[in-house]
Amino acid sequence: MPLTTRERTELREELVGQGYSWAYIDEWQAKTSLWRHRAQVSPSGEVVSEVGTKLDNLPGDPAYVNSKARQGLLRWPPGDSCSCRWCAQRKGESPTQEATAPDTEAPERPTRSRRRRRLLRS
Repeated sequence: MPLTTRERTELREELVGQGYSWAYIDEWQAKTSLWRHRAQVSPSGEVVSEVGTKLDNLPGDPAYVNSKARQGLLRWPPGDSCSCRWCAQRKGESPTQEATAPDTEAPERPTRSRRRRRLLRS
């Protein structure tokens, strides 16, 4: 389904807030690989998928990648230079405002989240 200009702008702001570049929404690939920055745990507390697990051949659609980023799946592998909240938590640091890919500048943080804007419009 095509996005309206407003939806593209909101999605772009949210992706930038999670560490993706401005161009990602215009240049996304049909398939991508994501890495786990947060372990997947079963309801019984057993770790099902470890941190650092690479998941190949996933949809590269910006909306899909955005929803997976909220769950701890990012397009770069976890490591010492990663500033996402899960990597910072494992290192015992306080997480930064937003996740950034290693060796990149942090993007400007959007003023309001997409969900909050939707709630305010209601």
